[in-house]
Amino acid sequence: QRRRLDLDINATVLQMLLGSQMRTGLHMRIVPLFVSTLLAVLAVSCAQDGQGSGALRVLLSAEETISKGVSAGTGDENTRDFAVTYSKFLVAIGRVQLARVSPSARLESGTVYLADMRQVGEAGLEIASFDDVAPGQWSQFGYQTPRAQAGAQKLAGVTDADAQEMIDKQLTYWIEGRVERPERPVSFVLKVALSSTYSACESNGQPGIAVSEDGTSTATITLHGDHLWFNTLARGDEATITRYAQWMVDADTDGDGKVSADDLASVPAEKLFPSAKGYNLSGGPIAVSTGLDFVRAQLATQGHLNGEGECSTSAL
Repeated sequence: QRRRLDLDINATVLQMLLGSQMRTGLHMRIVPLFVSTLLAVLAVSCAQDGQGSGALRVLLSAEETISKGVSAGTGDENTRDFAVTYSKFLVAIGRVQLARVSPSARLESGTVYLADMRQVGEAGLEIASFDDVAPGQWSQFGYQTPRAQAGAQKLAGVTDADAQEMIDKQLTYWIEGRVERPERPVSFVLKVALSSTYSACESNGQPGIAVSEDGTSTATITLHGDHLWFNTLARGDEATITRYAQWMVDADTDGDGKVSADDLASVPAEKLFPSAKGYNLSGGPIAVSTGLDFVRAQLATQGHLNGEGECSTSAL
């Protein structure tokens, strides 16, 4: 209807101008100019009205290293010593943003969710959607893992009690699991407050995400469960990074088979991450001087786009 109205208005204006010019007797010189100009306007109007739009769904998914744990072995994503399993992997996540430069546009969702990534699984759950999105490449895509606050929405699998504790303590992560050391496993409980921003995400070498015209596109935020066991803080090809779980065993300084965030805060990093195993504690989003610093630094980098796509990160 809008396109038809524009055409009717432009046609009326054309008729008026033609009539006016014919009455003045100057139409032989001026009419071609008016005709060409108005035809250009009509063409632009048709092009703009003819451009379709798309929709974007943003999913949250867990890498299998969360849902199935991290196996011990010689594979790219295996630990070289002990397997690790997770029984709880809660995270506060959301505030999805995307933007483009030409033409300039920005879309965002302010919703924050509390998710148990073990329940979210590899199939994923929707955490944001955008309609009437201009098609093409949106070069900026990002999201946040903030401290939980009142108003955060629970996803399936998060209990009321757990959600309330996350909010009361302003936690970003609540992770529980076990290092499966034969005969003497070590359990860990990590309750961590760490606001992180993921920005300038890329996927398959392309910045941001592509939105198709007259269809629904999907972007997936993927959290990895093996970053805690990396021997480096640097981002890049994860196949070149070695994984160890021994440091969590070494953090059990009293030998009770349990490690908490407070325990890790009391252990100097040099006692847990020896250079002999190739540990490199530089280049991360925060400085590392304790075991807890290491955990915080690794958690701040575990977010990706569409599986393995890297993002720039900043942590507070």
